[in-house]
Amino acid sequence: MRIYPQQKLKDNIFYNNICIIVCIFCIACFFTANYFQFSVKKPYYFENIENGTTIGPIKINKKSAVYKVTATFSGNNASTYLTGEVLDENKDTLYEFGKDLWHESGYDSEGRWSEADRKMVAYLTFSEKGTYYIQFFDAYNVSIKLDLQNGSSVAHNRVGLLFLIIILIAGYSLNKKWVDEKSTLLMDGIEEALDV
Repeated sequence: MRIYPQQKLKDNIFYNNICIIVCIFCIACFFTANYFQFSVKKPYYFENIENGTTIGPIKINKKSAVYKVTATFSGNNASTYLTGEVLDENKDTLYEFGKDLWHESGYDSEGRWSEADRKMVAYLTFSEKGTYYIQFFDAYNVSIKLDLQNGSSVAHNRVGLLFLIIILIAGYSLNKKWVDEKSTLLMDGIEEALDV
């Protein structure tokens, strides 16, 4: 079958229009992901919790809910491995999460220095109705913020990113000659500007 240049041009325009539509879909995915990151109600704050502190009961009245847990370490020249456990209504462990939080500072030949990793963010998904608890261990100099979210943004971000990668590859393949010409012109312009 012979492909005429005019038909090929029409096909490229058709496929480029599909790429634009899918790009709009990607943008919509990223915007809806941002929607899910908003809080549903006022967050709860727990300042300088103690080792073994249990937060709850957390009552889930709908099919599923997502809570964002933000832990902030305030110790200086210290560290802790913060561990959290999600418990069911019988206080049996369902799953665990955790992170090493630390801060170091001092002086050397260049002066004062400071390094730290003070924050942990975890998204806890409760997929069934019920009563739950969250228990923390090794929680020295740690404050907790518990925030009910609209939902999980992970799926929307991943779908948007996947389709964006596919569209970038497809768009480049369809318009390789045009992209190469424009990049050559751009590089020539940069070289001329640098020569001046």
